[in-house]
Amino acid sequence: MTAAARKAFDEAVALETAGQVDKALVSYLKAQELSPDDTEIAYRTASALLQNGYLDEALSQLRRIVFAEPDNHNARASLGNCHLLLNDYANAEQCFAEVLANAPESRNALYGLASVLLKEDRPLEAVGPARQLADLLPDSAAALTLFAETQTRTEQMPAAVAAYRKALKLDPNYGPALIGLCQTLLLRKRFDEVIELALRACENAPADPMPLELLSDALQGKSHLDDAVEAAEAALKLDPRSTTNHVRLSTLSRKRADHTAALRHALAAHELDKGAREPLNALGAALAALKYPVQARSVLTCLSAGTGLDLDVRQLVNELIADSGTGGGIVPDKQQEPAETLQDATLAQNVAETRDHADGDLSRPPEPGFDRTEALLTADDNQLPNVLGLRRQDRT
Repeated sequence: MTAAARKAFDEAVALETAGQVDKALVSYLKAQELSPDDTEIAYRTASALLQNGYLDEALSQLRRIVFAEPDNHNARASLGNCHLLLNDYANAEQCFAEVLANAPESRNALYGLASVLLKEDRPLEAVGPARQLADLLPDSAAALTLFAETQTRTEQMPAAVAAYRKALKLDPNYGPALIGLCQTLLLRKRFDEVIELALRACENAPADPMPLELLSDALQGKSHLDDAVEAAEAALKLDPRSTTNHVRLSTLSRKRADHTAALRHALAAHELDKGAREPLNALGAALAALKYPVQARSVLTCLSAGTGLDLDVRQLVNELIADSGTGGGIVPDKQQEPAETLQDATLAQNVAETRDHADGDLSRPPEPGFDRTEALLTADDNQLPNVLGLRRQDRT
């Protein structure tokens, strides 16, 4: 390394240590230009490219390093991370496995391998590397959170909760641990704890819709539907193209007998992902609630039949949504369907309700005992503060 390259390299390291990764990259590139054959500079430059999101450039550089130095385990593990970020799971797994075959305690490779296996829905295989990493790094919130996720995915809920809580004890504001613990407790229907954790996550990451979505699900579980809708709507503002959240809002709106919103959100979800079943289930359920059993059945069966949404049904849905603007919203059709269609209506409604539960519909009576959320919601008969810290008129 020349003196000029050393000066640029030391400057880059100092900038990276100070958290100025973008400026560090400029200095690393300058150092590499001055000393193009230096492997250390090349590796640090590739790492900076990776951290700044230049994945293709980092991939190319790391491949050159690994080709020149096959035993450079750090570079090979970073190459695996690059493949992982590019969703190339096969090559990522191969890189991590090759590193671990020669360096079985490589933290980077253990974390990467467990992450790949979780991405590929192989949680049982992910437990081993995640547990080994947590043993090597018992004071790492990231390692404990990764292990906790493997426990949740293998239905070892007590172990998952314990690992998440230990991670949060080390770092109370570690976002992945807050989200993971919320998701695990939601599965166990511990809604009050989810609400508290989700609000904390919202404060720490106000631009992330996930905490708001979890908050909405927990509020729905406690039958606080108005506030569940408000949380979901806040999440949708952050991510307007979220199919899942449109489906969530359709289901919540149907339960509140807001048929216009139920249809509108279900149709919006279908437009975003025409191959997904959940938006069509939500649309069919909304039509069944409005006493359109034939159309509901058509919606619920069109995906399996491969025919897509019937044009007449789409037109009906658009008309119902448009008509709601003339006053009062949609009301269920008063006209009785012919006798042979009543069975279809029951079938459509049953399918919709079954799907609600299959998708984790958590609506049920509030849990007994003192409820801090309920105390907030009943603080004022006319103007009620909700759990988001906002104020709204009581819609009841």
